[in-house]
Amino acid sequence: MATKRDLKKFIRNSCGALAAEMLMARAAFPEIDRKKTYEIIGDVAALQTRSLGRVNVSFDKDCKAFETPAAYRKARRAYYSAAYDKLVEEFDASMLEIVKKMNAALPENVRVLLKEAAAE
Repeated sequence: MATKRDLKKFIRNSCGALAAEMLMARAAFPEIDRKKTYEIIGDVAALQTRSLGRVNVSFDKDCKAFETPAAYRKARRAYYSAAYDKLVEEFDASMLEIVKKMNAALPENVRVLLKEAAAE
């Protein structure tokens, strides 16, 4: 992501799409357990809140601790890159975990229907 703003939009859009997908599946297949649906949507909301809170990181602005301005910029770039990579890695892992929960919430007959539709 180029900016924090883009990263926040990505997180909001991804979580919103995942929650909407669960609600659409619940509307299309009433045999999906309502309690599991709301639990998964709660997990998505918690993931969004947690991830958005972790976007705002700050690097120490004390340039005097570094020998040159170039060394400061290099250290700052490395810090933000590592923080971003860790955030994205944890976000992806959490999204995969939620998708697994969504798949587990589907009854077997619904899974068969979806597999048949995907094969066509």
